[in-house]
Amino acid sequence: MKIIQTTGKIEKGKLSAVVPKNLSDGEVDLVIVAKNEPDQFNEMRKLAEEKGYNSREKIMDLIHQVKLEKLEEKGRG
Repeated sequence: MKIIQTTGKIEKGKLSAVVPKNLSDGEVDLVIVAKNEPDQFNEMRKLAEEKGYNSREKIMDLIHQVKLEKLEEKGRG
C-alpha cells in the first residue's frame, strides 16, 4: 500500500489529478476534501434549529428518542 497526497480538479463529475509516475496503474481508494463545499455539520445544525431543536437538551432528547427507536427495530428483527 502506498499513501500519497496531491491536489486535483473536479469538472462535470470527473476527477483529474497528477500523481507520481512510479505509481502503478489500477483502481485506487480516494478521500476527497472539498474546501469550497458547504459544511455538512453547519447545515444539519441550521436545519435542526429550524425544526425547533435549538438547545442542547432538545438535541439530547432527540438522540435518546432515535436510540430507543433503533432498539425497538432490533427487537422486532
